[in-house]
Amino acid sequence: MSQSLDIRAFDPTIPKSEVDRLWRKLEDTRLPESPIVPDAGVDYGPPLEWVHKLFKKWLNEFNWGDAQKRINSWRHYTAQIEEKSIHFLHEPAKRGKEGAIPLLLVHGWPGTWFEFSRVIDLLANPEHGEQAYHVVLPSLPGFTWSSAPGRDWTLQDTARIFDKLMRGLGYQTYVTQRGDWGHFVVRELGARYSQSCKAIHTNMCPAVPDVPRDEWTDREVAAQAKIEWFLAGHIGYGLEMRTRPQTIGIAILDSPLGVLMWMGEKYHELVDPKYHDLEDRDFVDDICTTLCLYLFTPPSILTSALCYASNISHDEYPLFVRKPENFIKVPFGFSSYIYDGAPVSQRAAATTGNCRWFKEYNHGGHFPAMESSEEFADDLRDCFAKLLQIEPDA
Repeated sequence: MSQSLDIRAFDPTIPKSEVDRLWRKLEDTRLPESPIVPDAGVDYGPPLEWVHKLFKKWLNEFNWGDAQKRINSWRHYTAQIEEKSIHFLHEPAKRGKEGAIPLLLVHGWPGTWFEFSRVIDLLANPEHGEQAYHVVLPSLPGFTWSSAPGRDWTLQDTARIFDKLMRGLGYQTYVTQRGDWGHFVVRELGARYSQSCKAIHTNMCPAVPDVPRDEWTDREVAAQAKIEWFLAGHIGYGLEMRTRPQTIGIAILDSPLGVLMWMGEKYHELVDPKYHDLEDRDFVDDICTTLCLYLFTPPSILTSALCYASNISHDEYPLFVRKPENFIKVPFGFSSYIYDGAPVSQRAAATTGNCRWFKEYNHGGHFPAMESSEEFADDLRDCFAKLLQIEPDA
């Protein structure tokens, strides 16, 4: 590893006393027996039946010991960059390492680095001769074991230190992927760091087509309706964290049920409906692991909210991405999933950057690395194979 960064091995093992304490709190938790109104459905939050089922699976079926083994199976480090300690995983390719491509994966909220857990090995060590990647997976500042971002720290600042991380690891050029808040990190890398960041894949690109509305396709109309649905009735969590992050952070810091509701609801309203029955064991285990990671790494519940407090609000996204200074100059690809918050078209995405690869799905949602990991890994391979042959925009 590079001598220019202070990089140290990191042990992510959670003390047994903390695990036992969490399960005591889970066992002592009371849930409401009736919804807020008799016919609540999904109008006021996730259905109460879903809440009860997820909670019971977390308490009775989920095994933190198994999750800990998975977490410990990868190599964890911390790097000191600009007086911040950044936690990251670094999994260099073993198979096909001679032609492996450095890949930076950036998570969002309410995820953590663990959101990519199902694709790390698929990408770093493919079994059938597919393109391999040197996977670098950092925790955003304020998440899990990374230092808090502090006042006025933007995602553009995060892009700067992540670029330093990649180059400090010896990767002078690389590709990157993300949606959610990570989209604004990789957008910055593609807009201002094209000497090192050579291509981007994203599964989020808030934008509208650059044509009159009466010329929109059915998919574009549906995408805009989904955006408006989300902004009209599902954005309260974002407003709270943007304006009062300490209030909500302290409120749920030591509350398993609070964390389940505050963060868990996104794994209901922004995923493929096939997961709503909570019968997919792997999907449920990934949710429970994520909830545990927030509870085991205080004060990350507070500090992770700062990405809302210090960055643009959701209603500003479509304007922000169209500003010339935020235009993605390097070639980028976009996978549009119908159950995500903004399943926009290729021509809409192209108003924000050099969109040269596109795939549209009538399934899948906001967490494709969790929801359809093999398909997601295949998309990245196909996308980057094509994009790395294309010159960036001037």
